[in-house]
Amino acid sequence: MLVRDIMTSPAITVRAGAKIPEVARLLRAHQISGMPVLDDDGALLGIVTDHDLILRNAPVREPRYFAILSGYIPLSLEEHRHYKEQLRHTMAVTAGDMTEPGVPTVTPETPLEQAMELMLDPKVTMLPVLDNNEVVGVVTRTDLVRLIEKLEGAVDPEATAQEVASEPVLSGLCEVILYVQEMSVMVHFYRDQLGLRVEEPADVADLSGESWVVFETGATKLALHSGGQQRPGESAPMLVFAVADLAAARTLLVERGVTLEEPFEAAPGVLVCHGRDPEGNPLALEQR
Repeated sequence: MLVRDIMTSPAITVRAGAKIPEVARLLRAHQISGMPVLDDDGALLGIVTDHDLILRNAPVREPRYFAILSGYIPLSLEEHRHYKEQLRHTMAVTAGDMTEPGVPTVTPETPLEQAMELMLDPKVTMLPVLDNNEVVGVVTRTDLVRLIEKLEGAVDPEATAQEVASEPVLSGLCEVILYVQEMSVMVHFYRDQLGLRVEEPADVADLSGESWVVFETGATKLALHSGGQQRPGESAPMLVFAVADLAAARTLLVERGVTLEEPFEAAPGVLVCHGRDPEGNPLALEQR
């Protein structure tokens, strides 16, 4: 999935020279919490948010200083930074005066997983979407919450594996695995994509120094490797499921349209079974 699939477009924007009352009016009229700020040529300068407006009108708190000789040293650098930021906002007359440069941006073709990782930073509440340096949309936390609502509602949490067996989710998950490096991102944004219950992030194991996410249905659990391995002669990485019961896992995945070969002993005490999902992507089951 790409940014263009969920972004809000066209974006509500404001010129850098817009006065503060105009900024407040636009935010209220469109019921948004922020918007990109553009220069006279339409180039992105940054964003302005409702937080900026509140900070501009809040009482200014002077930081505490330690007097030494004829100088003053702030006791807290963070407190001093906040004071300087608030002074700048208090003296602001236009949207451009409040704009912080260097805001993260994405393009319509940016993988959604990358945008999600950027927005894990609590300071990043909006991502302007640029196409040839032109603002064509924005991705907000509301857009992501809307997506999560759709994903969470796509599969009945009480549904059995057989009831969702016909859904073409394995190949979609494969694409997610290839893009996502942080397992926590996949757990939070892609749970239930196999139609299986996903254990809480605290239960995600780190097996042999590698990250795994654990799916379960009934008594069967499958630990899915985040990166995959390369099978000789294959151009695409495999999805590797670590399982405690190879026979039960085989039954579960065959019900979902997965084609599996006969298992073999890859090493003493290690059973491996190769196969392909309904889209032809390679996968493997591994029992130790």
